[in-house]
Amino acid sequence: MKNLKIVNLDHFGRGIAKTDKTIFVEDALIDEIVDVEITTDKKKYSEGKVIKYIKKSPLRVASKCKYYDKCGGCNLLHISYEEQLKFKENKVKEIIKKFSGLDCVGKIVPSVQYNYRNKVTLHVNKKIGYYQKKSYDIINIDDCLIADKRINSLIKKLNNIDLNSIKKIVIRVTNKEIMLVITNGKINIDEFKEVDTIIVDNQILKGKGYILEEINNLKFVISPNSFFQVNRIGMINIYNQVLKYVDNSMNVLDLYCGTGTIGLYIAHKVKDVLGIEINESAIKDALINKRINNISNINFKLGDVGTVLNDNFKADCVIVDPPRFGLDENTIKNIIKIKPQKIIYVSCDPVTLARDLKILKKSYKILEITPFDMFSNTYHVESVILLQRKD
Repeated sequence: MKNLKIVNLDHFGRGIAKTDKTIFVEDALIDEIVDVEITTDKKKYSEGKVIKYIKKSPLRVASKCKYYDKCGGCNLLHISYEEQLKFKENKVKEIIKKFSGLDCVGKIVPSVQYNYRNKVTLHVNKKIGYYQKKSYDIINIDDCLIADKRINSLIKKLNNIDLNSIKKIVIRVTNKEIMLVITNGKINIDEFKEVDTIIVDNQILKGKGYILEEINNLKFVISPNSFFQVNRIGMINIYNQVLKYVDNSMNVLDLYCGTGTIGLYIAHKVKDVLGIEINESAIKDALINKRINNISNINFKLGDVGTVLNDNFKADCVIVDPPRFGLDENTIKNIIKIKPQKIIYVSCDPVTLARDLKILKKSYKILEITPFDMFSNTYHVESVILLQRKD
């Protein structure tokens, strides 16, 4: 299709063109005129890719990543970081307004654009890389623009070893340590002296089997399968926002607590914290984190939040940091029954957030919604929301 004008961006950062139906176009910006090859054709919409730019936007920037046209990891590298932030802030505003009728989204908190990821998962099939867009084909890489520089050094080295039997490689780093996890393979650990912990097929070949992150005088254990935010700076920004909303009069219920990072981070400022988490491995790490930080006013409970939570729990403040699908109806109902004065909602998806706020706003005032950039160069955006009970 020729000479399509891009009139808007969707919430995934794709350009939108209008003909007899809507066409979503990758790597296209507002006011650009493009020739498009249709890749998916549905009854109500089509998807396409640009085959020629007739007119380019002045906001377009050249991507610094040599894999950007093929790799499925990033999707906003053709937009300056300043414009990325505007896009994400407006995205949250539009979604929250449309689906929950609220108009209280504040200014987005920026992070860093490059070298922020402390974890990468590399797929292997005789070569190392990431999956191609909408494919399981592997693009061989030797450097990732958004990965920590120590990770990139390891990628270069891994490209030169025997990869025949290896299926997957995970690299994680903290401010001081490096972990290498190999699936289905062999490795000569002597070639990786800079790595603190090496695990191959669940066997610890070097190190403790975990690495430690230190943030604001707190230590956090990161095991091979532990969830830990991939952007250290973005995580600190979010946790400081949560910290701002609590005080020393509060009993806090920390739902979907993972390895206890938020609860431990705020423990010094509140009465006590109870964290609930379904993942047994995460709870084990949370208990280790409690011990190594010598924090006595926090406890953890293993269980599914939607099942174990009931009105027997008492809390002045409930913190929720759910997965992308948000809160289920039973959890929302039980939170409302507990009647906390405050709810602090940490969200990784504005659509499910808006859905949940539409229900919660019947019992709670939505005081602040603050977007945070956690995943620069992608369409993802996090938010922290403060809710206050009405009665």
